Amino acid sequence: MSDCDQIIQQLRSNDPEMLREAAQDAGDYGCSETVPLLISLLRSPNLGVQEASDLALRQLGGAEAVRGLCPLLRIEDAQVRNLAMDILREISEQDVNTIFSMLDDDDVDIRIFASDILGSTKNILAVPHLCQALLHDMDVNVRYQAAVSLGALGYAEAARCLNQAMNDEEWVQFSVIEALLKIRDDSSIDALIKAMPNSTDLVASMIVDALGEMGNLKSVPLLLKRLEESPPALRNKVVKAVVQIMGGRTLSLLPALEQVNFRIYLLSALSDEDVEIQDAAISGLASLRVEEAALPIITLAAKLDPDSDADLDRLEKIASALAEIKAMEPLRQTILGDDPASLSLAVKTLRRLTGPESSQLLMEVFWKHNRDVQRDLVDALLSVAGEEAFTFFTSLLEKHNDGHVLKQAMRFLSGPNGRNQDPAQTADRIFALLDHPYPDVREVALECCIALGHESLLEQFQQMFSSPAPSKRAMAILGLGSLGCDSHLDLIRTALEDESTAVRKAALEAGIKLCGLTEDIFALVSQRLHDEDREVRLTLVTLLGVCVCDVVNVVPVLKLALRDGDDWVRVRAVEALAGRRVLDAVPDLIALLQEQNTILSIKVVEALGQIGGQAAFQTLLALLGSDDQELVAVAEEAVIMLQEREEEQSRQ
Repeated sequence: MSDCDQIIQQLRSNDPEMLREAAQDAGDYGCSETVPLLISLLRSPNLGVQEASDLALRQLGGAEAVRGLCPLLRIEDAQVRNLAMDILREISEQDVNTIFSMLDDDDVDIRIFASDILGSTKNILAVPHLCQALLHDMDVNVRYQAAVSLGALGYAEAARCLNQAMNDEEWVQFSVIEALLKIRDDSSIDALIKAMPNSTDLVASMIVDALGEMGNLKSVPLLLKRLEESPPALRNKVVKAVVQIMGGRTLSLLPALEQVNFRIYLLSALSDEDVEIQDAAISGLASLRVEEAALPIITLAAKLDPDSDADLDRLEKIASALAEIKAMEPLRQTILGDDPASLSLAVKTLRRLTGPESSQLLMEVFWKHNRDVQRDLVDALLSVAGEEAFTFFTSLLEKHNDGHVLKQAMRFLSGPNGRNQDPAQTADRIFALLDHPYPDVREVALECCIALGHESLLEQFQQMFSSPAPSKRAMAILGLGSLGCDSHLDLIRTALEDESTAVRKAALEAGIKLCGLTEDIFALVSQRLHDEDREVRLTLVTLLGVCVCDVVNVVPVLKLALRDGDDWVRVRAVEALAGRRVLDAVPDLIALLQEQNTILSIKVVEALGQIGGQAAFQTLLALLGSDDQELVAVAEEAVIMLQEREEEQSRQ
């Protein structure tokens, strides 16, 4: 007895578990002779049996299965009927003629089911049969489903009958429009446009949306002709479609008269309740640089909620559109006003308009507003201003007391548009702010002094280094480091021995980051690996890990730091060696795994994945058998990293 014979016997059992297993075996062994039994089991009250039979029928398929399933479409049990429908959608291609014949059935439901199933066949031979149903079936639901299936098939050969069906009733037109949108055949443009005058408002609206989605330039002249005769709501949709099709920038290629008329319609569309229409109108108005649109756009945008992510994104796009329009007078009126939303939008817009015109306007209104607005204004001004704003920013250092405003003023004056104008006095003004009570202002003042790098600062930093205040000595050594270490090695040496941790850390940064790691400096800073304060040692190891140093070899110091008494210093040393991919550090790193220090072990495993090599790979494989699941997870990621790197290198 063959396997299939045995399976047939089992499929006649009353035991649900045996039936389920037999149905699975029938599919797996390809027992096509079991198809009739499997079809009967789709009616089983046992869900497991039903599911196993379903899967087996999909596996086996065949013309017999198609013909056997079709009668189930007539039964009252909706669950079984739908199950048969779903299987037929997958396998009906194997006997499509049986499905074609169902389109002539006297039962309307069967014709609807057949139309539905044919949409899943991907068979071009289904197109003429579905077209016949679309144009000639007496039932509107059959015609509707035929159009849906033609859209699902997506063949251009269906466009002709779909175009004709645009004269059908509204319910069918819905599905026809959706189908034409999927097929996107050029011949459908005329059909869609011609159908508009005799269509309901809803269908006409769908037609316009479809034309916009299809994006065919051929439809633009036809749509423009419909603008005059369309009601306001539809006209706004036409405006959106035209902008969608042409894209903003090509609107300027329209003939002059059409541009004039279209501007009017664009302005009108701003008042539409549909957000997409509003946005399309804004895009079109920006492309055509319609200055009279600026105030209406600002008014519209003022109603948006800047705390909403969706509205915030729109506000950014609207600001870009207003910047494209570049209507300075409406922006002037707005920025002189006191409406917070409109004012914020005007500032966003001006921030996108680099040049003296927007710079002058921002400076003109600055003192008319409160501190919070001034902060926004100075941010915008920093983005757009040129040398014309030098005097203004200088005055801010003298007149203003807000930390944010002072920081932005210093950044301008130490930047490319400020540093070449009266550099000595600018340096003095910024240096004075190293005494400011706010730490963040002092920090920016130091950055700006370093950026200026003016020679007049040398003496001032030297004097500051003798201050009894550790914070001033720290700033001084950073400033001197930026002005050249060759002439200040003695001061750096002194700072490295300073009683203050902050000063010693600053000296390390000055020596390593600002000066560049020479042999002389490396000899000085490497001694700090034995500093009594862990923060100093942490700073040293971190800076050595990221420094660009071709002159000296920092690896021995980093290896030595692996034996530090503080775990975090050791962790930073592991990270530094991994970042530099020091292959000969692998044995030192592997040795650390014996210490049973969880944090350190995880960092070592990550480092082995970064560095790579045979020893690292073998160690990681061994760790995959560890009882520590957290360590195993990190080791798995490290192994994957190594494998990906090897594959990438092999492709190069």
